Amino acid sequence: MSNKLKTIIVSIVCALVTIALIITIFFLAEVNRKLATPTNLMVVDNLPEGEIILQVDENPKAEKYVFSIEREGRKQNLVSLENYISATNYFEETGSYLVACRVVGKTNGSISEFCETVEYIVKTKLATPNFELDLENSRFVFSTVTGATGYELIYGIAENGEVAKLTESRYYGEVGKRYFDLTTLNKGSYTLRLVAKATNYDDSDLTAPIAYTKTEKLLAPTNVQFSNQTKVLSFNSDWHSFSVVAYYEGSELTKTITIEDQATEHSLNLTSYLTDDVARLEITAIGNEFEFTTNSDKVTWQNA
Repeated sequence: MSNKLKTIIVSIVCALVTIALIITIFFLAEVNRKLATPTNLMVVDNLPEGEIILQVDENPKAEKYVFSIEREGRKQNLVSLENYISATNYFEETGSYLVACRVVGKTNGSISEFCETVEYIVKTKLATPNFELDLENSRFVFSTVTGATGYELIYGIAENGEVAKLTESRYYGEVGKRYFDLTTLNKGSYTLRLVAKATNYDDSDLTAPIAYTKTEKLLAPTNVQFSNQTKVLSFNSDWHSFSVVAYYEGSELTKTITIEDQATEHSLNLTSYLTDDVARLEITAIGNEFEFTTNSDKVTWQNA
């Protein structure tokens, strides 16, 4: 091989190496300009006064962040020098939104790809129901609201720390009205608040709190019997405190007796209380002295 041919071959090889180096340099420069795609994109909407913030993880190479909001084919870009931006005004209409973000770097031409989109759905809030307490029938009555598929009556905190609530409401017998049966609650004091719920709507605001006290009316004594000869009064009751009013034969005089007895089948000798025969006895289980408990109905024994 001649020296001239060798020189040509060496020149070609050197040129190819140089081209490869130039391509590599440009490739590395392009890689260096390409920033990492933003991570952990979030739409934060649990803030005071309904503010909505878009946020990604911070990138130390970023000069600015471009947040993209798309709805029904319409796209808007919001630019921020921070890794977050307030976007409340861009989610005013109900519907589905696609949110994404890319990073623009501090070096000229450096930019990332958009991250995967996050769907954010804006729902219409249900109207707050009107309500009233029907104390006579122990009912929480309320007006239904458009779009609601269920209602919850919140009355306290359960032992496990979760919200205590009633979820089974009933038709009130009037179009547009339902009620919760408060007789299902244990005796005690409660603060009641109602919320309307639905899958395709945001929950309504809670109704204003209203206080409710559930009392327990004692059962009236049963199987009441009395003998004027023995002055023994007998009856059945699970309660322990009773009032007995005796009406004497042929007289307007009465005798009121308060009795404490822990038995369930009571047999009480009233000789020390009653001086004459009685025409009528009225017996009542007394609960007014105890919290959230009221007296039973009065039961009458009448002398035949």
